[in-house]
Amino acid sequence: MKKVYLNPVDYFETFDDMIESIPKGIENEPAISWFTRKGEEKGVSYGKLREDVRSLQAAMISKGLQGKHIAILGENSYEWLVVYFATVCIGSVAVCVDIEQSNETLTQMLDMTDVECLFFVPSLESICLSYADKGVKGFMLSGKGAVPTVAELLQEGEELRRNGMVWENKGNPDATAAIVFTSGTTSYSKPVMLSQRAILTNAADAAACVALGRVTFSSLPFYHTYGMTCSIVGALLEKCHLYINGNLKTVMRDMQAAPVHSLFTVPLILETIHKKMWANAAEKGMERKLESLLKWNQMKSSLGITRFGKKTDEIREKCFGSVRLIICGAAHLSREIMENLNCLGITVLQGYGITECAPLVSVNQNNANKFESVGLVMPHTEISFRDGEIMVRGENVMQGYYKLEQLTEEAFADGWFATGDLGYQDKNGFLYITGRKKNLIVFKNGKKLSPEKLEEKLSRIELVQDVLVYGAVSGSSSDDVQVAVSVFPNMEKAEGMNRYEILEELQSEISKINGELPLYQQIQMVNIREQEFKKTALQKIKRHLV
Repeated sequence: MKKVYLNPVDYFETFDDMIESIPKGIENEPAISWFTRKGEEKGVSYGKLREDVRSLQAAMISKGLQGKHIAILGENSYEWLVVYFATVCIGSVAVCVDIEQSNETLTQMLDMTDVECLFFVPSLESICLSYADKGVKGFMLSGKGAVPTVAELLQEGEELRRNGMVWENKGNPDATAAIVFTSGTTSYSKPVMLSQRAILTNAADAAACVALGRVTFSSLPFYHTYGMTCSIVGALLEKCHLYINGNLKTVMRDMQAAPVHSLFTVPLILETIHKKMWANAAEKGMERKLESLLKWNQMKSSLGITRFGKKTDEIREKCFGSVRLIICGAAHLSREIMENLNCLGITVLQGYGITECAPLVSVNQNNANKFESVGLVMPHTEISFRDGEIMVRGENVMQGYYKLEQLTEEAFADGWFATGDLGYQDKNGFLYITGRKKNLIVFKNGKKLSPEKLEEKLSRIELVQDVLVYGAVSGSSSDDVQVAVSVFPNMEKAEGMNRYEILEELQSEISKINGELPLYQQIQMVNIREQEFKKTALQKIKRHLV
C-alpha cells in the first residue's frame, strides 16, 4: 500500500461543534463569496457565518422547529447554506431536494420524507404554500412572498439572542442530519439518511486527503452530497475562502472573475471546456501548434519542470482563470483530458463517491495521483469486493433509506454496503472503476461488456454530444443481444447536415472503433436521438428512462 501524507484537519462529531469552533482565529477572514447576476461580488466572513447560523437557530427554535424534517428547495445560495447548518445544529433533519424536477416528483419527495417545514424560492411558492393546509410551516429563502424570509428570521433571531436566548444542546453525532436523494441514474431516487458523524467524518477525510489552497470554487448543487460534503463542509474545515455559484449560465464568468486556486466540478464541464479549447484552435488554424505545445509541456513535466511559459499561461487563464487544481467526480473523466490539462499546468484529481457513503469512498491526492484511478480509499472507510462489486463500510455509510426497510436490508451484506459499482484495487491501494453492475451487457456466450468504457471512446467523436451504449435484444431470447448506441449529436458540428449525413459520418467513425474491438463487443446498431437525454443534477444520463 502506498503511504501518503494527510493534511492536518480538525474532526468534529456534530455540526454545532463545527460551527462554534471553525471560525476561531479567523473571524474576519472571508468564508463564502458569490457574484450577483450583474457580476457584483458579495460575501461573508467566518465570524458572520457563525453569527447568522446562531441567529437562525434561535428563530427556528422559537417557532418550535427542533426535531423536525425541514426541506430546503432552491438554487445554490448563501441563505441555503445558513438554513442547512441551522437546521442540523438544532437537531432537525435537512431534507435536500433537487428543484429541477416536475411538480409531481417534488410533491412525492416531500410527502415521502414527512416534511414539517419548507424553505423555498419564490418560483415554488404555489406548491409549497399548498402544504400549509397540512400544518407545514413555510419560509422564503430570498425575495418577497406571503411568508417570512430568511432575512426576517435572522433579524428575529438576533433580537432573541440579545434578550438572552441560549441554545445548549450540542447535538447527537449519530442523529440523522440530512435526507438526501440518490441521483436516480438506474432507478427512481431513494431517500438516504446520513448522520452528523457520517457527513462530518467524510468531509474531514476529504480535507485531509486534498489540499485545496486558500481559495476554492464550487458550482456543484448543495442538495447533492458531493456538493455539500466535499466542496462546502470540506472547504470550511480547511478554512478556505469559498466561492459558490448556482447558475450554469454564469459559471465560467464567476470562475474566471474569482481568484481561485481550486475548482470542484463534474466531467461534463471539463469536457465542454476542453472541446471549446480545441475548437477555438481549429478556427484559427492552430491545432498543430496547440498539439506541439502540449507535447513539449508533457516532456517538460516528465522532467519535473512545472513552469511552461507565457503561451501556456495565456491558454490556461482564458479557459480556467487562475485555477491550478481541479477535483472531479460523479462520473469518469477521460485520460486524454486530464493529460491535456496537466500540460496546461492544471492538476486533475478524480474521486469516487456514492450518495449512500456521504459520498466519498476514494480520491486521488495532491501527492498521489493516477489518471485512470479514482484514488486511494478514505481514512475512515474500508472496501472489499464481492464478485467484482465494490463493498463499503465505515463511519460515512448511510443509516438506511428513509422508511424503506426492505430496500435498506437488500443494500447490505454482512454489514457491507453494496455500491453496485464494479472495480478493483492495484497493489498500491489505488481503486479503479470498471463499470456499473446493472449496466453490464451479458452475451449468449457468457461474456460481459461494461458500456462505460465504450461510451468514453464514442464521446471523443466530434459529432457526438451525448451517447449511451446498451444491449439490444436481436433474437428470440433475452440474452441474444447486440451492442447498440443511442447518440444525441453535437448540433454545432452537425449544422447543415441532414439525418442521413449525420448517421453516415457516425457509422464511419464507429467502424474505426469497431476495428479495435473483439467481434462480440462491436457496435451493430446506431440510433440518432432528436432530443437530449434526461440527466441528473450532476449531468449523468438517467439510463432507466432511455
